[in-house]
Amino acid sequence: MIQRAIVAATVMLLATIGAAAAQGRLPVFDAHVHYGRNDWGPYPVAKVFELLDRAGVPRVLASSTPDDGTVMLHRAQPDRIVPILRPYRAGVTSGNWFNDPDLARYLEERLEAGYYRGIGEFHLFDASSASTPQVKRVTELAVERGIFLHVHSGAEPIRRLFAIEPRLKILWAHAGMSEPADVLGSMLDQHKQLWTEVSFRAGSINPGGIIDPLWRAVFERHPDRVMIGTDTYVTSRWGDYEGLIEEHRGWLRQLPRPLAERIAFRNAVALFGSGDRAELQE
Repeated sequence: MIQRAIVAATVMLLATIGAAAAQGRLPVFDAHVHYGRNDWGPYPVAKVFELLDRAGVPRVLASSTPDDGTVMLHRAQPDRIVPILRPYRAGVTSGNWFNDPDLARYLEERLEAGYYRGIGEFHLFDASSASTPQVKRVTELAVERGIFLHVHSGAEPIRRLFAIEPRLKILWAHAGMSEPADVLGSMLDQHKQLWTEVSFRAGSINPGGIIDPLWRAVFERHPDRVMIGTDTYVTSRWGDYEGLIEEHRGWLRQLPRPLAERIAFRNAVALFGSGDRAELQE
């Protein structure tokens, strides 16, 4: 009896995957892209947009070290690039930015450009690194300007940030990177101003090509709080870009089409707009 039920469930799942695939390739709003200095030579701006076109990615959320990379992309196609401001620059890295005495001045000057939709992506390695005066000023800037924080951390720094400033809007990078699905679900339950993108998590979500039921339950419980990301943090990931997007489409195809569309692009459009691109219109 149990064996027959497993077989029946597998047949149903395969049928669902096939039906979804027949509906055509989902556009993806990539909510985690970097275009750092090392990328500029092998992947000039025009080539980056060619990659996005080939991958079926009409719009991206971009931050870079240094910020010049994001600015170059945004100037080339402002309707396609949603810029956010990373605090990293010469001498300021993931390991010391939260103690940088010049941080507030740098961010405030750059934010005057008026087009940044967030601050990040930045790393917080523990709750103490989220508790410095510099980070408190970052939370104030985010609330003052109504912009997001894009945070690479485990659950504890996220909790600390919301304790400092409950009005924050946080995009949690990599769904916590190593946090399991039940922790992600609990965090989304507790914090209504928390969203996440799942770069680097396709293997956990879709082990063996079958979507994990715990992850699926999180997506179904929070259909409006999850987005796709690739995280091109090193140049080699631009070389793999199409494959990274297809890896996500592999598990998206196993979800009901309306839910898959929300995760693939509609949630990001609701937060950051479509840039009036036809591929992301209703």
